[in-house]
This record gives sequence, structure tokens and C-alpha cells, in this order.
Amino acid sequence: MRTDLKKGARREINRIVGIYALVGCTWILLSGRFLRLIAEPAMVSRIEVYKGLFFVLLTSGLLYQLIGGFVRRHADAVRQLAESEESFQTIYHNVNDALFIHDAASGEIVDVNQTMCNMFGYSHAEALQMQVQELSSGAAPYSQQEARRLLSLAAKGVPQTFEWRSKKKDGTVFWSEVNMRDTNINGHARVMVMVRDIDTRKKAEKALRQNEEILKVLMEEMPAGVGWADESGTIQYLNGCLIDWFGCTPAEVPTIEELMLRALAVDEQAPENRETWKSAIAAAREKHAAAPPVEARVVCRDGSVRRVILNIRLVQHRILFIFTDITRWEAMQAEILKAQKLESLGVMAGGIAHDFKNILTGILGNISFAGMLVEEAHPARKPLEHAEKASLRAAELAHQLLTFAKGGEPIKKSVSVAALVQECLSLVVHGSKVRTEVDIATSVHAIEADEGQINQAFNNVIINALQSMPGGGTLSVHGANVSLSAKNDLQLPPGDYVRIAFADQGGGISHENQKMIFDPYFTTKSGGTGLGLASVHSIVSRHNGSIQVDSSPGAGTTFSLYLPASGASSPEPEAAPEPALPEGGAEGVILVMDDEETIRTLATDMLEYLGYRVVTCGNGEEAVRLYIEAGEAGTTFHAAVMDLTVPAGMGGKEAARQILDYDPRARLIVSSGYSNDPVVAMHRDYGFCAAVIKPYRYAEMQQALACRNRT
Repeated sequence: MRTDLKKGARREINRIVGIYALVGCTWILLSGRFLRLIAEPAMVSRIEVYKGLFFVLLTSGLLYQLIGGFVRRHADAVRQLAESEESFQTIYHNVNDALFIHDAASGEIVDVNQTMCNMFGYSHAEALQMQVQELSSGAAPYSQQEARRLLSLAAKGVPQTFEWRSKKKDGTVFWSEVNMRDTNINGHARVMVMVRDIDTRKKAEKALRQNEEILKVLMEEMPAGVGWADESGTIQYLNGCLIDWFGCTPAEVPTIEELMLRALAVDEQAPENRETWKSAIAAAREKHAAAPPVEARVVCRDGSVRRVILNIRLVQHRILFIFTDITRWEAMQAEILKAQKLESLGVMAGGIAHDFKNILTGILGNISFAGMLVEEAHPARKPLEHAEKASLRAAELAHQLLTFAKGGEPIKKSVSVAALVQECLSLVVHGSKVRTEVDIATSVHAIEADEGQINQAFNNVIINALQSMPGGGTLSVHGANVSLSAKNDLQLPPGDYVRIAFADQGGGISHENQKMIFDPYFTTKSGGTGLGLASVHSIVSRHNGSIQVDSSPGAGTTFSLYLPASGASSPEPEAAPEPALPEGGAEGVILVMDDEETIRTLATDMLEYLGYRVVTCGNGEEAVRLYIEAGEAGTTFHAAVMDLTVPAGMGGKEAARQILDYDPRARLIVSSGYSNDPVVAMHRDYGFCAAVIKPYRYAEMQQALACRNRT
């Protein structure tokens, strides 16, 4: 602008000189012609004088006007120049970017703005002495050599834009965006460099990338299937869960329509589910809100079927869809419901167990005792045997019912799976039309289990298989070691288990009935009790295991029992010692403690028939008192038969402890309807020498009295 001002002043001066010369020449030419017309010399001399004076006045006025106009215009131009310079400096020093002006040839810094001083921490004078490497981190590729190369390219007219690691006076390194371009300032070739601090932006971008990575990891690790598509329905993303489920990528199922055909192709409701899904997507587009969830069944690439809840919503012009797998949740709810039903049954069973077993003891005991009194040829002998068998069936039903009762926890030990299976098959399958195939390798671990309870569970599963094949078939039993991880579909703790699978060739079980087969009293068989599979479920659950069913109509059924492994090979079976029966008559006094008068009467009849004298009482307190009184009188009891459970009174366990404190050599026999009670199963650990399980018969009481005291 200063150059333009100088050129304008020169032009103005030339104009003034030209006007002055033109006016002077014109005046001289015209005034000379006029004087030639005057003949008198004196008049000519006088006019010459006035003519000179007039010329001076005229030209002075003209010069005043011309020079005055020039001065005013020049002053305005100078003022505008100053204002422009001030505006330029204001803008130059207050822009957000640091500005450097470099000499194009040498690359030296010629000028910087105030923003550069504030950004880098240098004064203006210090900045002019700086070298490029002092304003850079110096590490490749942000080195002096690279900076020189970029300056050279810009000086040649090739604009440069790049990100750079700049360094402040205090040593702080920050990210910057640099723009370089060549320019001409006052006739000098320069390179204008603009530096923008983008450190905050870079940190925000880094945080955004981290958030995106976290979001991606969350998406991939979510136990739900997540995907989205654009408004046209083209799928843009499927997370790993959906890819694992359906075995396809967005390239293989590019649209929501194709994904629906792949996923919702399970049953007769699939077309309806697809239409519901389409309607939900349409509603989400129209209302720009979440659509009502859709519940459906989807088929996975491995053939498994999952129940899912599908949620759809429109997010930023994208259709977001989420498949939430509720298969395990429904299974867990079903297990909880089963557990609640079994718990209710357990409360009921525990409530009736004592009375029912006592009543059966009176019935079965008297029948067996009567059988001992009746000769083989007597007409009443056969009816008594039939009545005894019927009573035993009632006792078995009561025993199954007591499987659910609280207090019947399994008494576990290491048990051979192969031996148990063979024992159950030999007893249950014998005489049927069913053929068996057993595949249990010697490497299959033993299980930690109550042998009696697991025997009952296996028997019930085998009986169920036989009933499903009335015309014959094959029952295959397969045993294998399995290791379950923390996230297993069986909802079991991680660890080593043994899987015992019973596969039949029966008619199968419908999907609807599979939901109820473990419910107490549910049965599809005529004359069935509905307690068989329910008791299996209860026993397996109490062993911290799981039972699974795999069946479909016409394709047979497989029951798979998962039981905790002991981690060792199967133990050799132990031979149970046969108790010796007493020979000849018996002498002595027997103490019988039971809260039921019927049982006390039965025991008295049996024992007196054997030759004993009998003293009875109704609770543990009386038993302890009578035993001590007899001891002090010198008439010690030969044995004491004590009921384990006495409502609202001392039971046999506590009474036995007090009696043994008085007489460590006391011969005590425990009587209970709970065969799985620890006191019954491990009676010697509690001071008893024998145990009789209600309902008991004459022979069982006779065997119990043959035991020796625990010392």
C-alpha cells in the first residue's frame, strides 16, 4: 500500500506541473498576440507590467488549488494507510493461529505475530532469533531436516498442510496443524506459516477412539446379539454374538430381510414373527421411537434353537436391533419354579412323613408278625403275603415321597458309576423286551454320591425308558468325563463331572410335556404316580448336579445326568456283611421309645414273642430316666430301641448321648422313617449299634437285636 501511495503522489505532482505548464504557455501565447495590436510602446510596457502581476496571481491561485487538493488527498491516503496498517496489525496479532513469516531463500524467521509468542512462550525479539528445530520436538519425522524440506516445497509454490509435534519454551510438546504457502511481501519472497494448536482436539480424538474401541469391545463381549442397518435396511454391523449364532457376516446377509429369513425360520410362527418384526421396524421409522419388543424363537447355525427378545429402535438414521437371549433365563426360571414346587412338596412330605411311616410300620409290622404266627398251610397265609406286598409298595411310595422332604440330604461317598448302572439294569430290565447297550469306559471317574439315592434315580430313569418302549427296543447308556467351565449352559459350578446318558428308542416327549416332566404328580401314563422323574430331579439337584432331557416326538428320548466327579477311578465294590440271626430264645429287658402307641404295641408283641420283656415310653426324657433308674436298681436293659424324631420332645439322638454318658456299653438301636438321615445312615458314629427303618417287619427287628454294642 505504501508503494501505491508513492506512485499516486508522483502522478499527482506530474499532473500539477502539466497544468501549470499548460496555463503558462497559453497565457504567454494569448497575451503576446493581444500586445501586437497596441501601437503605443508606453501602453505596451504598462500592460506588460499588469500582465505579469495578473499571471502571478492567477498561477498562485491555481497552484494553491492544485497543491491543496493534492495535500488533502495525500493526507487522506496516509490516514487510510495508517488505519489499514492498524487493522492489519490487530488482525495479525490476534488471530487464533500462530503466524511465522520466513525468508523463502534462507528459511530464517522474519516476523511472528503475538499469538505465536503466547502459544510458544517466547517474546517477539526471542522469536526472531529462533531456529525451526528449537520450535519442534526434534524427533523424526518432526526434525529440522524435515521442516527445511517442507519450507523448500512451500517456497517453490507447493502449499503444505500437515500435523507437527511442536515444542514450547518450557519444553512442553504439543500437537499442531501447520499450513505453508509462498507469498511476496514488499517485493521479497516469503513463506507464510500458520500454526494451529490442535492438542485439545487430538486428545478429544484419542478419547473418542478409545471410547469407540471400548464400545466395540463391549459390543463384541455383550451376551446379546447387536447389529444395525441404514434406513434402506442394508446391514452395516453385526457383533460377534450374532455372527456366532447365525454363522453369517453382513456380506452374506446384506439386508434385514435376509437376516430375518435366516434367523426366524424355526416353526409355524416364523412368518408371523417376521411380519411382526417388519411392523416394528416400520413403527420405529414412523415414530422415531423404540418399537415394542418382539419375542421369538431363532435357529442357530449349529441347529440349536434360542428364545430371544428382539428390541428395535431408530438411532441417528440407523435401525438398531438387539437380540437378547432368554433361553438360559427361561431355563433358570423353570428350574426355580421346579425348585419351588419341590420345596413345597418337601414341606408337605416332611409334614406327613412321620405319621405315614408310623402308620405303615403298624400295618406292615403286624402283617409280618402275623405271618410268623400262621402256619404255611393256613388259608390266611396267602392274604397276609398279599397284604405285606401291598404294604411294601405303599412303603416304596412313601420312600419316593420322602426324597423331596427336608432332612434327607445324601450321605456321599465315592461310588462307581459303571457298577451302579449294571446293578440297576440287571434288576429293572430283567424279563423285559428291551435290549441294553452300555458304554462306560474304565477311565470314567467315580462320583461323590449317596449310593442308595443315585440307585433310586437310575432305576426311575430306566423304568421310564422301558415304559416308553412297550414293544421292545434298545436302551443305550453312555458314561463320560466332562469338564464344565464357569459359563456353562447347565448353570452348574465349574469343575469335573460325570455325564451318564440314558437314550431310549421310544415315542419321545412333546415340547410342551418336556416343561412339566419333572413336576411332582405330572404323568402321561395310566396308573403312574408322577413321582418318578420328579424324584430323579430332586436327587440329582441335592447332589449338586443337573439333569437334561433331549427329545422330540418319534425320535426317542435321552436323559443326561451330570454328577460331580470324585476325581478318582471307580472304587471296588464292598461286600456288605450279613448280620447273624439270634439262635434259640432270648432273655432280658428291652426299652422301646416311640411317640406312637401303635408302634410301641407292635414292638412289644414282636419282642415278647422273641422271649424278651419290654418297657415302653413316649419320648427321650422318659427313656433316659427309665434307663438310669434300671441301672441304679441293678436291672440294666439288654437293648434300647429309640425313635429318632419325636414331635415336641427329645428324640433318639439326644437321648442316646445322655444314656451313653451314663453307660458307655449301652446297646442302642435307632428307629426312623428317614433312611437317608445321617444319624440312620451312619448310626455307629452317633453311638447306635444298629438301625431299623420304618416301616419295619419282624425279621428286620430280629436282625437289629443281633448286633453287638458299639464298643
